[in-house]
Amino acid sequence: MIPHGFNYENTIDVSPIINVSLVVVLTLMLIAPFLSENEQGVDLPEARASEVDDADNIEITYTLDHEIFVGDFQVEPEELQPFLKELFEAAPDGVAVVKADKALIYGDVEQLIAKVEAAQAPRIALATRQKDEGGEQ
Repeated sequence: MIPHGFNYENTIDVSPIINVSLVVVLTLMLIAPFLSENEQGVDLPEARASEVDDADNIEITYTLDHEIFVGDFQVEPEELQPFLKELFEAAPDGVAVVKADKALIYGDVEQLIAKVEAAQAPRIALATRQKDEGGEQ
């Protein structure tokens, strides 16, 4: 028999459970960086990121009329590779920036990029326009 005025409720004190859970989470947060290290012992190279100087850029423009320009000079497709090879030898840190009309056939642009690669370009970048907020170019 329950005495009059006694409130009999089942209550569980969750404070110890929360405290233990927080300790476990903090412990995992502290040891997590050590768990992801590579076990093979690879010595990774050092690198620095820097902005590319526009003077190092070699712009290759491919028009809708299938004309190729290197800078302001028009170059015939068969002369492109030797012409670029000389430029890349003179500027070993140069970046080949390919600007191709978006209406060109993908295969044509791919052939141009293959010629730039064959000319031993140190790096190749494809020029694009940034989209507006509305999604239009």
